[in-house]
Amino acid sequence: MNRSLHFLLLAAAASWSVTAADMPTGEGTLDADQSEFDLAQGILHADGNVRFHYPGMLDLECDNLRLRMLPGGDKIDRMTASNHVVITLIRHGSTNLSLPVNRTTGTNRIHAAVAEYTSTNDTVTFTGSPTFGQPWVEGAEGSFRADVITFDRTRDKIDLKGNFRLNIRPDALPKGALGPSRTNRPAGSPVP
Repeated sequence: MNRSLHFLLLAAAASWSVTAADMPTGEGTLDADQSEFDLAQGILHADGNVRFHYPGMLDLECDNLRLRMLPGGDKIDRMTASNHVVITLIRHGSTNLSLPVNRTTGTNRIHAAVAEYTSTNDTVTFTGSPTFGQPWVEGAEGSFRADVITFDRTRDKIDLKGNFRLNIRPDALPKGALGPSRTNRPAGSPVP
């Protein structure tokens, strides 16, 4: 796999796969035009101009958000955000140079029509978008899109199904990576 593609995909997956235990201490806020919490079913439904903000970690904006809690009410079983979903993830840099991702601080932004988290298999699946008809992920290194993007948090894997496209920013590549290859010189040509 192309090293830059690998880096971009891992950076996006690492940013999305934040658990509540990894979040910095602080208070998140959920704002919406209206909401309803069904105590018997453990379902929260927020509708209209929904914005979940967790300082220094993530912002989720959409038109409609449904959360279903596991029995006991302290963990999410399923979360579905729909209509104009934009998720901005704050990526905190690491000083551990052995890590393939998260060396620099930055943001990743995910656009989709629907984003769905399922706790049973610990996946987040993105589908659709009003701009391209498919979800896409933007980061400092470039962007990618596919018909279905699934972040499998258990296996640290991203599945990209249907019409995959990757755009890599030239400054994300190692210096000289876009220059002529030394192995493709004509026979007998001098070595630079």
